[in-house]
This record gives sequence, structure tokens and C-alpha cells, in this order.
Amino acid sequence: MKIIQIGSFPLNSAQIKGGVEASVYGLALEQNKNHKVIVLDYPRQEISNDKTETIDGIIVRRFKNTRKSNTAALLRIPKYSDIIQNEKPEICHLHTSSLFAFAIYIYLKINKIPTIITIHGLAHIEKQNTWRKNRNIKNLGKYLFQSFIEFLLLSNTKQIIVDTEYVSEAIKTYKKQGKIFKVPDCHVIPQGISSHFFALKDRSIKNRILSVGSISQRKGHLQLIESLDIVIQKNPDIKVDIVGVLSEKHYYNSLIELIEAKKLHKQIYIHPNLSFEKVLSMYEEAEIFVLHSEEESQGIVFCEAMAAGKPIVATNVGGVPYIIKNGRNGFLSNFGDIANFASSIIKILENETVRSEIATKNKSESLIYSWDIIESRILNLYNSILKT
Repeated sequence: MKIIQIGSFPLNSAQIKGGVEASVYGLALEQNKNHKVIVLDYPRQEISNDKTETIDGIIVRRFKNTRKSNTAALLRIPKYSDIIQNEKPEICHLHTSSLFAFAIYIYLKINKIPTIITIHGLAHIEKQNTWRKNRNIKNLGKYLFQSFIEFLLLSNTKQIIVDTEYVSEAIKTYKKQGKIFKVPDCHVIPQGISSHFFALKDRSIKNRILSVGSISQRKGHLQLIESLDIVIQKNPDIKVDIVGVLSEKHYYNSLIELIEAKKLHKQIYIHPNLSFEKVLSMYEEAEIFVLHSEEESQGIVFCEAMAAGKPIVATNVGGVPYIIKNGRNGFLSNFGDIANFASSIIKILENETVRSEIATKNKSESLIYSWDIIESRILNLYNSILKT
């Protein structure tokens, strides 16, 4: 089968930026074993010219965004349409609910090219949270515009893939609220994780804590540090590594200032933009995994931590409780509940039996996130679409 994946593909597979890149890369890598896969990367300002690359055996077409505005990416759609027409794929697989993705979808629909879309979370929720924190016209405009595009896409799509029941249930609610005029068929298929995580060894170091997530406000690192301050007062021997792609420099500076103000610089370390190999070694060395996120659709890092055999402390938001069952493979607290989050960390650190039982469960239950299993489910969906 010839498949065209359309979505953000990492510029460097050793430093993948975010869940969408990880998903597009992982799926294309698995599909390329038995099918011909071509990836059309979304237009980027980081590259100077259009180019074709072969990355880990995958053909990747990249396109320069000719202007600074993201909406300028729409000017590149004729290039995409030419490639799709020339390649004649059996199916196209789109990723995200951006304006660009919606425009490509309309083109594919008009030309009757079989298509499926993966919605990687609800983007307008993130824009809404940003606006609520900083209520200015710019943020309000971004929130309203993303909401309009996302609801329009959902209303015009016959079938979509979502990563958790959380997104599926939210879409049904939008129909009841009149925000969309029909509900697409939602196929709940989680995003997979790299096979490297299943091969990790347990080299955990006592009192070593790991948090992985982009250095951005949405990941709740400020609240995490407040919780860790409570934990460290009880156990000063703790060492914490906060790892992630540096997305918001001003937020990173706020984290450093808070660490310094609380005199936690000998316990808490922030590592922006580490290589994949280094992150893997940190997973092996961690005793537990923590993330105080404000919003997650699935949270790939939780699945990675499960595969690494780590107990997890997380927030009860979005799709997280569909991945982390409170008291079974980790502990959940409400976002902003600093004391309860700290208490959960202490509970795991001080109880070897709890830590060991959760680690064993997570290791075995994480296998459902293997890309070969995920890809098989997606291929079955492709075949059902092609038969209609």
C-alpha cells in the first residue's frame, strides 16, 4: 500500500519536539516496514528551501513557509496537491486540527482521495487556557480562531482517530452544545511509543525523580517545583531532573528564578533540549516519574514511563486518567493541588512495596503502546475506509 502521511515530522529524530512529531515519526517508521510511505512535513520557517530527504528509510518531503505567519503555509497547498496527484496514494493520513490541515482535508475530500485524520488532542483548549491566564485581544483572537477551525473540521469529517476516550467524549459534548453540527466516527487508537523504551533496564537510583515535558507553561513545572519543595523539606537527598524541549524561554527563566529563590539549585536541575539517548538513560536511572501538567490528551511521556517500569505521579486532567489509573499504576492529583501532589510523591518514595508493584504493572501494561500493535489497528482502519 502507498501511504502519504501529512504532519510535522522531526528535523532531527534524535531530538523530537512534542507528541505530534513523535507520533508521525513512529507511525511512519512502523508502516515503512511493509508499505511505501511518503511523509509531507508541514511548512516550516526553520528551513531555507524545499527539499526531499530519506530519514531512517522514510521519504520525507519538506517545504519552506515563505512568510513568518503560520497562515502563510496555505500558500504551499498547490505544491502538496501536485505531489499527491503525482504519487496517487491509496490513502492519506492527516495529523492535527490546524487551519492548514483543514485546508488540505478539503482538497482531499473534493478530489475523493481516501483520507483519515488523527486529532492529537483539542488544540482550542490549549488556546483557551492561554487566554484565561493572559486575557488580551491577541490571545482571545487565537482561541476563537482555533475553536472555529477545530469545530469546522470536526463537523465536516466522517471519521477521525483520537488518542483517548477523553477526546471522543468531548466531541460528543460539543454536538450537544451546538458547537458542531455532527459527530464524526471516533476511533480511539492511542499514540505509540518508541521500542527503545521497552528495552530499558532498571538502573534506578534511590530518590532520583524525573519529569519529562516541553518547557512550557502548559506542563505545570512551576507547580511541580512548589510540590517538590515540600518533598525536599522532608527528604533533602532527592535529586530531580526536569527534561524537555525549550518552548518558552520566559517560562524557563521563571523556573530558574523559583529554584534559586527556594534554594533548590542543588536538588532540582533543568535540562533543555537533551538528546534522545540521554533522556533514555535518565528514564533508567529515575526511581519515579512526575509531571504536573495542566492539559494532556494522552501524554506520551506517561506511556514511556510505564514502559520504563516507573511509578507515576500526575494530574487528573484531560486524557491522563485514561492512561494512569489512580492507585494502580500511579497517583493522580488535581492540577494546582500542590500538597496532595507532594504527598503522592512521598508515598511512593517511602514505600518500596508500592513502588515495586506499580513498576511491575506499568512494565507489562505498557505493551499496548507498542507501535506494531498501534500500526496494525490503523492499517485495519485504512482497509475499512478503502472498502467503503
